[in-house]
Amino acid sequence: MLRFSIKNAFRKKSTAILSSVGVGIGLMLVFVIGAFTAGVSAQFQENLAETVGLVEVVEKGNLGSNSHLPLNIVDSLFETPEVGDFIAGHNVETQAPATYTLDYNDDLNNLGDSLTLIGINKTLDQAWGGPTSKILNGRVFNLNANETIIDARLLDAAQFPVSIGDTITIDLGFENANLTIVGVYDQEDNGAPDFVPKEYFLYADIQDIWNFLSISGDETNIYTQVALRFNVESSEATQVFVDKINEYSESGGYFPVEVSAFSLSAFFESIEETFAIFDGFAGIIGFITVLAGGTAIVVTQLMSVTSRIKEFAILKSTGWKNRHIFTNVIYESLTLGILGAIIGLGLGSILVFFLSTGNSPFGTASAIITLEGVIEVVAYALGLGILGGLYPGIKASRVRPVVVLKGE
Repeated sequence: MLRFSIKNAFRKKSTAILSSVGVGIGLMLVFVIGAFTAGVSAQFQENLAETVGLVEVVEKGNLGSNSHLPLNIVDSLFETPEVGDFIAGHNVETQAPATYTLDYNDDLNNLGDSLTLIGINKTLDQAWGGPTSKILNGRVFNLNANETIIDARLLDAAQFPVSIGDTITIDLGFENANLTIVGVYDQEDNGAPDFVPKEYFLYADIQDIWNFLSISGDETNIYTQVALRFNVESSEATQVFVDKINEYSESGGYFPVEVSAFSLSAFFESIEETFAIFDGFAGIIGFITVLAGGTAIVVTQLMSVTSRIKEFAILKSTGWKNRHIFTNVIYESLTLGILGAIIGLGLGSILVFFLSTGNSPFGTASAIITLEGVIEVVAYALGLGILGGLYPGIKASRVRPVVVLKGE
């Protein structure tokens, strides 16, 4: 019966194929959404694991180069009750004003891209595992030597010279200074689409940045951010230290400065929660699309059953029972659903591969094709096949041979 049913499913080839394609497009959407959901979830989990225990401290109410922390803030953080004894490592940085590299922003790939200069302590940064420990080409900058290492992404994004030995001109207002490129460090791209503004980084010795700040008349010998590492295994435990630092600051513990501490892992968790809402909404859209495609099976099967009423009557007169007729129609419907699953998986895999290569206008998207995703598509296909064949199958099984044949 199965072979007979599969053959009958394609009596009207064009109609059957079109209905399967309709189902396949809906299943493709489900498959692609599932793949990207799995990919983004995996990326969030990776980011979460990497940032658990990391706390960043800035001046309260200010970010970037506007944050001014005194140099003794590190000692103060280590002296914070119920915090200092648990600090496993720290790093410091001083971000230069955006005006220093503003002229280069127009020579980056896309509108809104920016170039940021940051001063770091080479010894602390290497122990921390920062950019000075990720050199791909060249070497790390020397101390107080007006040298810099550049973001590897700049090699493709910059429309100005960024080879080792080239110089970056820093606009200090009344005069300029030059930083010589001596190395390229590995900076992982987040896969954002090209139309999303990106920030590229230059790192130099923190003393060089302080010298530049002095020349340009800005406050110098300050940190803009202090990063702390705690040996904890959850974002909740990290948040405990964040709260203690913020409470201590509010009580005047770091007077005359007030600080704000925040957890990167908590930030990624909040993004993941927001994405979960979007994912649920996208899943509903996919489900509706699949149902819309599934109606094609119902219409196809109804047309087929209506045109084959006499055939069913003859089959019943030769001994076929109602369940045989019903099962035959369900098998035909399942055949169209399974073909739709094959089409959906094929088109979905191609689309996922295309979007993951970075050649798409949406950037390099995170996507993972999982066994669960394949099973979900097949389950949808089987469910649609059964549901799509129910009414046509019942209609066909209720054919009364005597009435039909007399009518003929």
